[in-house]
Amino acid sequence: MNKFLKDLIELNRLERKLKEFEPVEASIKAPLLKLENQKKSLEERLEKLEEEIKNIKLKRSKNELLIAELKDKLKEIEEKQNKVKSEKEFKALQIEEELAREQIEGANEEIERLEKILEQKEEEKQELQKELEKIEADITLQEMDVNKKLEVIEKQKEEVYKNREKIIKELNPQIYRFYEKIKRWAGITAVTPIKKQACTGCNMKINDKIYSEVLKGEEIVTCPHCGRVLYIEDEETTENEK
Repeated sequence: MNKFLKDLIELNRLERKLKEFEPVEASIKAPLLKLENQKKSLEERLEKLEEEIKNIKLKRSKNELLIAELKDKLKEIEEKQNKVKSEKEFKALQIEEELAREQIEGANEEIERLEKILEQKEEEKQELQKELEKIEADITLQEMDVNKKLEVIEKQKEEVYKNREKIIKELNPQIYRFYEKIKRWAGITAVTPIKKQACTGCNMKINDKIYSEVLKGEEIVTCPHCGRVLYIEDEETTENEK
């Protein structure tokens, strides 16, 4: 078999090997990603809850301020009642006093209602904080496990990269540029075997003349239909691809 063709087959095999690491890495990272998403969800819930608590406290403060203002008003009414000279004025102040007292009562009831809601929200916040602490602890442990597994994968990748760079360095620059041009659109199927006299890249049948040239393995032959580099798998090639 043509040496350049052998190099292209091996280069493509190594690049496919690198591509195969991607789902493996994704699978390793998946449990950590799941925990991080759970953490994000909890943080969002906690942020929303804290905003709700802030708004409840603000409403409570407004009612407390209203009560303070109404109490001042009652004092003013009392002072006016001591100075009035007519029954009509006294009754008007009496109505105003009753209205103020009703408002105070309503504000106190609202404060009581808000206090109950606030208590529930604070309890919910504590529960969320506990969940968040647990998730963060789980993430720390998971990160250690993931990093350990990725370290192994990274060493394997480094070896593949090393072999890939060695081939590229020794490969004819013109042949490498030709391969890269095909790889831009064909990806890891830039070099593909013939099976049952068909290109496994585009699944189109190869005519006898081109098939014969591929069988000889003396030249780099491309598929007339898709342009991928063709080769015939032998036992050694098949074993390397496993």
